[in-house]
Amino acid sequence: MNKSLLAVAVASLLSPISNLHAQQASADETMVVTANRFEQSTESVVAQVEVVTRQDIDRIQAKSLTDVFRRLTGIQVSQNGGRGQQASIFVRGANSDQVLVLIDGIRFARAAKGGVDFSQLPITFVDRVEYVRGARAAMYGSEAIGGVINIITVANSDNEKTAVSAGLGSLDYQELSFVSGTKVGENGHLNVSVGYDSDEGYNVHPLPGVNDGDRHGFESRNALIGYVHNFDQQWSGFANFRMFETISQYDGSFGTDHSYKEAEVQNSTFATGVKYSGSELKSDFLVNYQNQDNWNYEQSLGKNSASATSDELEQLNVQWVNSHKLTSSLTLSGGVDWRDEAYIVKPSNTEYDRTNVAYFAALNADADKVFGELSLRVDDNEQFGTETTYNTGLGYRYAEWLVVKAAYGTSFKAPNLYQLYSYYGNAQLEAEKADSFELTFGGLIKDVDWSITGYDTNVEDLIDYNYATSKYYNTDGESQLRGVEMVVGFDTSFINHQVSANFQDPEDQSGDQLIRRAKKIYKYNAVASFDEVDVSLGYQYVGERPDFSEDLAAYSLFDVSVNYYANENLTLNGRVDNLTDEEYETAGGYPSPERTYYVNATYQF
Repeated sequence: MNKSLLAVAVASLLSPISNLHAQQASADETMVVTANRFEQSTESVVAQVEVVTRQDIDRIQAKSLTDVFRRLTGIQVSQNGGRGQQASIFVRGANSDQVLVLIDGIRFARAAKGGVDFSQLPITFVDRVEYVRGARAAMYGSEAIGGVINIITVANSDNEKTAVSAGLGSLDYQELSFVSGTKVGENGHLNVSVGYDSDEGYNVHPLPGVNDGDRHGFESRNALIGYVHNFDQQWSGFANFRMFETISQYDGSFGTDHSYKEAEVQNSTFATGVKYSGSELKSDFLVNYQNQDNWNYEQSLGKNSASATSDELEQLNVQWVNSHKLTSSLTLSGGVDWRDEAYIVKPSNTEYDRTNVAYFAALNADADKVFGELSLRVDDNEQFGTETTYNTGLGYRYAEWLVVKAAYGTSFKAPNLYQLYSYYGNAQLEAEKADSFELTFGGLIKDVDWSITGYDTNVEDLIDYNYATSKYYNTDGESQLRGVEMVVGFDTSFINHQVSANFQDPEDQSGDQLIRRAKKIYKYNAVASFDEVDVSLGYQYVGERPDFSEDLAAYSLFDVSVNYYANENLTLNGRVDNLTDEEYETAGGYPSPERTYYVNATYQF
């Protein structure tokens, strides 16, 4: 299918609306928008999907997004020490930059320089997280090889409550937040969120005789304001602004030369758009601008010193996304994505930029027994050319106790601007290309929700770093990400349980196990609910895995949180991380935190 035909298909979504009535989701259905870019029940999605609500985040007293991700199936977290230090994830063995990260449906601009550092993103204004595993490039384009994580903020929430929260913890941890949602007149809604957190940290990279006594902490500030106006029952508009600033200390010592550095990030985003929501046709048009400044410098000299390094990222997105319910069981969707991104090296102000235009279309079916999807996307990038990706999936509901799903898709990851144009860059890099297949069996047996998924992803032209030449390059051959994941959820009396196990074999083109990726990951999450108290327990086991110069030992972690609902307004919370005080590392040479304690109080009115 060429671009013109695809554009016609997209335009056809604006044809006159029929008289069919859209099906209403039942009260017990979980709805998501990330899988196929329109709202649908998770039961009609071929991919494996998990949803984390704000209630879930508060229940486990998560202090960062990495606390949330550690509990999700198929995710392994790697972090250079404690809170505020660089943090990345692996999904089904896929690298952090092979997982697309969206904020309110728009890719996070940090991807223009590399994988997203999740320690930067504040959890204060997060309302919901949708996590889709498997290839989604046919809907989103570059990076969506291992999956998609959509971090949905409170910007467009219809919440009408105000909450103030304050807390303290180990390592001189402090947190303070204010979140409020209120109606403005008859048709408007205003959301505001402000947050601050910090800790003094500890020595995350101890070098005896070099940096003794150093503490590497962090400080973060964030704010968000969003307004939504309903013009009538079908048309609405919105505008929002959010910003965050983080400062973290890290060790930059080389040999016996001591270096105590700081990394500073300032990120701001403005978004606006209009939405149409009819009985059969839904259409969203939005514009999003992101800017991020990054500095690295000796703390004693400051960010204006001659030795400081800095750069700037800019990203402008324009999206038009539509879905048209053709019949009670068929939905046609599609749209256009336009993105311009720039990487600016300072102080020379040398700018590298590129533009990407994409057209996509999809057909989704959800009948009584059968459901499925077929999608196609064409990305035209002025730097690396045209990439065409597709995805097909089919599900069959044999009975309540057995649902079978199969999917096959292609995907790619374009080299980011840092890999292309920095001092370490290579302007000749080509995009990574991947194909993925997965097969899932699942169902509900006597109130036990279960699923088993086998997956196989092959990645060609993997982008790697050559330490001998100090340059990025494309590897020869194929890397393989294969595995099986099993998930079981059930209730016993007042306790909800979820157990997951991942057995994976992530290999590079030489057949060696990929760096920092374990072959075995087990997780257990439980929530016990009483009248005025709930208790949450999290456990994870991560097996042995290689690092750059050593093997990292397997480890087991427990965390526990308790929430006491004193009255309808006041909640008192406590959390203990690393309950058994395990000594472990997720990055070689960077010991993870010892047992830590947190207390918090939230007043809602």
